Amino acid sequence: MPSVEELYRNYGILADATEQVGQHKDAYQVILDGVKGGTKEKRLAAQFIPKFFKHFPELADSAINAQLDLCEDEDVSVNITFFSIVMSLIYLNTTTPKNLMFFIPLYV
Repeated sequence: MPSVEELYRNYGILADATEQVGQHKDAYQVILDGVKGGTKEKRLAAQFIPKFFKHFPELADSAINAQLDLCEDEDVSVNITFFSIVMSLIYLNTTTPKNLMFFIPLYV
């Protein structure tokens, strides 16, 4: 499980990569693994996952599963973060919106 520092470091790698973001699959995987950490790590992962989601279509299923893990978390602060961020996932992802729309009924 990555620490807060590792999550920020890998976020930085992706943010600095600009057009070559897709070449840093390992950095995105670390962010996906953040959902297995503590509350701080989960909240960061919830924020970082959608930001780079569109650059890693091969990890779309893993990203969705990671977000589902956050959805099912017992910590209300993680759920709130998840819910606000999942709308960004749906909005930003134009290639596979069908895969993402199933999140909405989870909170209705």
